[in-house]
Amino acid sequence: MNIKSHLRPVIGLIKRPNNLFGFFYRHWFSLVLIVILITLFRQNFISNNFPFDIYDKQNLLIQSIADNKQLEQENIQLKLESAAKSDDKLEILESMARQKFGLIKSGERYYQFNISEQNQ
Repeated sequence: MNIKSHLRPVIGLIKRPNNLFGFFYRHWFSLVLIVILITLFRQNFISNNFPFDIYDKQNLLIQSIADNKQLEQENIQLKLESAAKSDDKLEILESMARQKFGLIKSGERYYQFNISEQNQ
């Protein structure tokens, strides 16, 4: 006896699936991929509102960039105003130091005129 004669009864015992189950049995991998594809499609296009959500986020980003540029301009303007005010304060402080204490800057010459009361 050969091996084939022993295997024939075993091969006959293997049941062949019916038509509907046989289809699923043969194409199970393709069906799993189709289910994954449908799930991803539903998640992206239905749940996440895919293309429109990206456009909204791009518009929000553009608006944020424009707001940042405007705030930078306002910040520069405020810095210039602050510097001008501090320069004014320094001039006032300098004039007070000259009047009250008689201070002078380096490189300046100080002249003092004495007015006598002889001519009265």
